[in-house]
Amino acid sequence: MAFSGPIEDRLAIRELYDTYGDASWRGDGDQWLACFAEDGRWRSHLFDVQGHEALRATWDGLWKDWTDVAFVGLVGAIAVEGDSAVCRSYAREIVRTKAGGTFKLAGRYDDTLRKEGGAWKFALRDYTLTIDEFPPEMTPG
Repeated sequence: MAFSGPIEDRLAIRELYDTYGDASWRGDGDQWLACFAEDGRWRSHLFDVQGHEALRATWDGLWKDWTDVAFVGLVGAIAVEGDSAVCRSYAREIVRTKAGGTFKLAGRYDDTLRKEGGAWKFALRDYTLTIDEFPPEMTPG
């Protein structure tokens, strides 16, 4: 896939990824949600939600137990064709919980984007967990 399509679109898409990462780091749910199309979908090993209402409820559900998130992303590929794009990115997250614990995640996003009203939005963020690290007292399951 690598990088293909108009450079202006690829730059705008990179800015979307940077906005998403910044909002995630700061815990800004409104800015984070604005990165998604109205019917956007977020799929992971923990959930599969679609639409702004479900996305916001999932964000709020995660953040009810968190105090801080360190989110670092890397864009691995962007292929733009007209008003749609497919992208691959990687994320490293460290989360501090209200209970005082910390856990770490690393994973890959396979994304579909759509240009709406001149702005790029996530139509699908499909997350695959690669590595997780939980202290024994926080091990899920």
